[in-house]
Parts: sequence; C-alpha cells; structure tokens
Amino acid sequence: MATILGFLSIVPEVAIAAVRGVWRWWRVTRPARKVLGRAAEQHELLRVFVRDFFVDPSRPLVVRDGATGPVGHVVNIHRLWSDVEGRGVAYILNALGEVGKTKQIDIVQMSDDPGLWDSHLVVLGAQAQKCLDFYERMESVAFRMDGHDIYDVQQGGKPIPRPEPFGYGIILKARNPFLRGGRAGTALLLGGFGTLGTAAAARYFRDHLADLGRQFGNRCFGVVVRAPASAGEQAVERLQEYDRSFK
Repeated sequence: MATILGFLSIVPEVAIAAVRGVWRWWRVTRPARKVLGRAAEQHELLRVFVRDFFVDPSRPLVVRDGATGPVGHVVNIHRLWSDVEGRGVAYILNALGEVGKTKQIDIVQMSDDPGLWDSHLVVLGAQAQKCLDFYERMESVAFRMDGHDIYDVQQGGKPIPRPEPFGYGIILKARNPFLRGGRAGTALLLGGFGTLGTAAAARYFRDHLADLGRQFGNRCFGVVVRAPASAGEQAVERLQEYDRSFK
C-alpha cells in the first residue's frame, strides 16, 4: 500500500513535467529548429567559420593575471581568436544546444578553409573573404555588407541608415546550393561593423532564435540589429522595419 501511495504521489509531478516539456517544445524548440532546418539534426554536418589571427613572432603577447595582477609575456602562441570570436562561438553553441544539436559540429578557422561549402554552415563575421563569398554564392541573401554600409538586396542595394552611437549587425538565413547529395542546405551569417556589431548579432541569435522561427518559419530571411556603444551587446535590439524574407 505504501508503494502504491508513493507512486500516486509522484504522478502529478510527472504529469506537470511532461506538460512543461511539451510546452517548451512547442514554444521554443519547434520554432528554433525551423530556422536551423536539417542543420539541427544530429547526423547532419554543420560547420562554424571563425576568423583567426596570427601573431608576429617578434612581438610576444602581453598578458595579465586578473584585473590588477602582474603583466607578463607569452612567446609560444602564434595564432589566436579575438574576444568577439570567442563570445560569438559560445553564443552559437548555446543556441544549438538549446535545440539538441550537440554532434557533427565543426569549428573551422578561416585561414584553414580551402573552400568548404558542402555542409550546413554558420559564418561569424561580415567582412572577411568567407563572408563576401557567402553573399555571392548563397541563395536568397537579404543583405550584404562591405566596409562602408549594409545594403538591402531586396531594395536594389539601398544602404541601411546607421545613426550613431550604435554598433550594427545582420543575421542572415540563406539557402546553400552546394550541400552534399544535391540537397539545399542551411546557411547562416552573423556579423556586423566592428566587434560590437558582430557580438550583437550573435547574442540576438542566441536569445531570440525561437522568435525568429515563429516569425519566419523555415523561410530564408535577414534582420538588422543594433546595440548601443555605451551599453554593449546585452542591450541588442532588432530594427524590425528592415525585416526581410523570401517565400
């Protein structure tokens, strides 16, 4: 009898947990996976491209232990990522983990890239050569960038106004026609002007992936985001008047 009563006592908790799980799947996981498409599947290869930098061997890196710690030099590091690349990759992996994508994820440093396009992909940044190739080679690209402006492709390349003092970024979902097996793949680009623009795009992607899925479904799209220079990427906002999508 005690065993039966104990079992009955946990039934409501199990039911509540099940309802919460279904609710989360419906409201968060399902729309987020629409943005990622087949890239969210565990067996599908997804490459994340990041820009890396090389250190002049004659100029060792300066390091400091803690905010007020001693300053020293490191002489055995010859290649590194910038701070924004590290944060951006963390945001991307957080977003993927939220929808259960934990396998078949490769991080590719752009200096090692021989021209890899035959998988689902995320490109972090907006003005490296990989990014410029993304704008040209992917299909249904809503915006493109160079060192001067963000251009609205659907409006004939019209520049997007960028009042100061903000860092501006873009989030693109496009169609990759080079996926293995003749299928179309998911191609994402998160980038912007300077470190703040890129960090803002990656942060918004992590925090609002489900919102993007609820609005755009499985369509290709582009959005413009900005973050105030004084507040940083956590204060990122989307400029919805520039939302673009493709049927």
